[in-house]
Amino acid sequence: SHPKYDKSIKFILIDWDTFSSHSVTSSRNIPRRSTLVLIKDSKEIGRLVADTDETVIKEFLDNSLK
Repeated sequence: SHPKYDKSIKFILIDWDTFSSHSVTSSRNIPRRSTLVLIKDSKEIGRLVADTDETVIKEFLDNSLK
């Protein structure tokens, strides 16, 4: 949790193991666990799949604040 992100981003955790066949994942073509999807105004604006590099994730989130 980070105040800068908490103010501007709504985080929703979806357990892929439970919802892998559900429309919440299939409609967005989420291929596997460890997928971050940024959605703004109902449109996908970015995606990271299986990236654990903290710097890359921070840059990804920072870009969503622009």
